[in-house]
Amino acid sequence: MGGTGQKLKIPYSPRLWAVSFHESGKRWSVVVAHRRSGKSTASFNHLQRDAIKISNSRYAFILPTYKQAKNVIWDMAKYYSRFIPNVEYNEQELTVKYPNGSRITLYGADNPDSLRGIGLWGVVFDEYSQQPSNIFTEIIRPALADHQGYAIWIGTPKGKNEFYRLYDKGKTDSGWYTALLTV
Repeated sequence: MGGTGQKLKIPYSPRLWAVSFHESGKRWSVVVAHRRSGKSTASFNHLQRDAIKISNSRYAFILPTYKQAKNVIWDMAKYYSRFIPNVEYNEQELTVKYPNGSRITLYGADNPDSLRGIGLWGVVFDEYSQQPSNIFTEIIRPALADHQGYAIWIGTPKGKNEFYRLYDKGKTDSGWYTALLTV
């Protein structure tokens, strides 16, 4: 972990669609997928993989509300990280802290000011169509700048909003990874 050469066994087995997602290496990724497709699980494990590899790095997983972050992702985050020796949990801040100093914190887009001023190596926007359209451009993109961090937008379609526009842009840009998973 973090360069120690220790092998970890995490009980995550990516679904077929997620293999290309994990291997893409793209800075910007948009996954439009049906409910129960495994997009949140794949995205959390993507962040966790990098948190384990890069010491003292910081990642954010953002849902529309803080309550959703706690109800939807927190138990999953603890489940997939519990196999890592000496991992710590901060229940108040919804943070998983890894022994190499890296951490993943869950946030709600309902309090965007809580995201200002942090430096990030990567971020996931879960159900982005339900988040403020300026959260990326005004708050998160600057937070990613110092480390050339990446962003992953995941969700189910809800009309032609910012999430739709990102997917549409990504389809025509070779620097982006896009996936459309239908039922």
